[in-house]
Amino acid sequence: MDNVAQWHIGDREGTPLVLVVLLNWNSLEETRSAIASVTRMDYPNFRILIVDNGSQDDSVRELRKLVDERVDLLESPTNTGYTGGCNLGMERALTIGAKYVWLLNNDAVVAPSTLSSIVALAETDDHIGLVTPRIATLDEDRLTFAGGLISVKDVLYSETHDPTVAGEWAARYPQAGLVIGTAMLVPAKLVRTIGMLDPSFFAYFEDIDYSARSAMAGFRNVVDPKSVVRHLEKNRNTKPLEIRPHYWYYMARNESRFWRKHLGFGRSLRPAWHSFNGFLRHRNRLISRPESGKAILAGLWDGWRDRGGPYNPSARMPGLIAAIVQIYSRRSALQPHGRLAEQDEALSRA
Repeated sequence: MDNVAQWHIGDREGTPLVLVVLLNWNSLEETRSAIASVTRMDYPNFRILIVDNGSQDDSVRELRKLVDERVDLLESPTNTGYTGGCNLGMERALTIGAKYVWLLNNDAVVAPSTLSSIVALAETDDHIGLVTPRIATLDEDRLTFAGGLISVKDVLYSETHDPTVAGEWAARYPQAGLVIGTAMLVPAKLVRTIGMLDPSFFAYFEDIDYSARSAMAGFRNVVDPKSVVRHLEKNRNTKPLEIRPHYWYYMARNESRFWRKHLGFGRSLRPAWHSFNGFLRHRNRLISRPESGKAILAGLWDGWRDRGGPYNPSARMPGLIAAIVQIYSRRSALQPHGRLAEQDEALSRA
């Protein structure tokens, strides 16, 4: 499907053209719901591009029925990951002359005013790079992301759900803003300046990398406090057993790869070691989910080897190294304690 020719449309009501990119991978109903949510927005000048990432179900056949003057479908023959799919969307945005591309997760729900609000914020300053609404849980009135920090120079990375803390960080570190990829608005000028998402991450942590690259290029990444997008929560601290193994693999692998990419081998050892210990703590909480524990070890091993690409469920840390790591994690101060230990014991019985 290709409606590119008719998408070379000027501003409507003085608003810049935004291409909303939704990735689909064997998740037809989620994508349908996302499209329904997006089409109710009050922003007057947007188009929707569905990127099907090599789905193996009947998604493509059904999604073709949704194509119209505002919705287009790009069919990738293979799964190129979140990064590859989003990059296809960015390429399309540049082709049609969109001023912004909005990378929106297909399991997100947006309010009618969301896009209007974040575009209005982006338009206030030419030095603004990435923009995101606050992120909340899908089924509760609870924020999961209100802001974050990323600074390669200061070896600093943190996120918060507390608006007060986020405000303090933004005031103290205005050039180190972090934006997560759930609903990330990307100016076309930023794509032309720093390029697209790093495909070697494949999925997860690519948004942290993109935030860092944006900041290092002199742009300010900001959170819009006036808008909220609801999204299915993946909370590895409170609901680790609900998270699938591929998530653990990518996060364990890509955090260390991020620091290696930007700091080199020697300087990345300290933050990589911190990340290593953090993921071993998570592994110790996943006793009843052995595949997730193995995925963490495989991710740590592939991160150490600086290996990118898609997750292979059969990937494993070599046996001898895994045995040494397990002894270390049992004998060191990596075991949960206190109230956390009680919570973990309950989780392991779930």
